[in-house]
Amino acid sequence: PFRQAMARQINVSLQFFRSSGANRPIDCLMLAGGCAQIRGIREYLEAALEIPTRIADPFAGMTLSNKIKAQTLRAEAPALMVACGLALRSFD
Repeated sequence: PFRQAMARQINVSLQFFRSSGANRPIDCLMLAGGCAQIRGIREYLEAALEIPTRIADPFAGMTLSNKIKAQTLRAEAPALMVACGLALRSFD
C-alpha cells in the first residue's frame, strides 16, 4: 500500500508540473531521503510511472577520505542529501 500511495502522490505532482505549462519532458525521476532507501522502491516507481528513476547520491564524483567507510556512506547517501547540500553551500 505504501509504494502504491507514493506512486500516486508522485503522479499527482507530475500531472501538476505538466499542467503548469512546463513544456519540458521529464527525463528522469531522482529519489532522495529516507524513502529512497526502501528496498525495491526505485524499480517499483520506474515501472509504475514509466519514467527512468534513480537514487540520488550527493557524494557521486567526490573523493572520499580513507577514514570514511565508503559502503556505509553510499548506503546512507540518499538520506544525507540536504546535509550535503548545506555543507557544500559554504564553498560558494
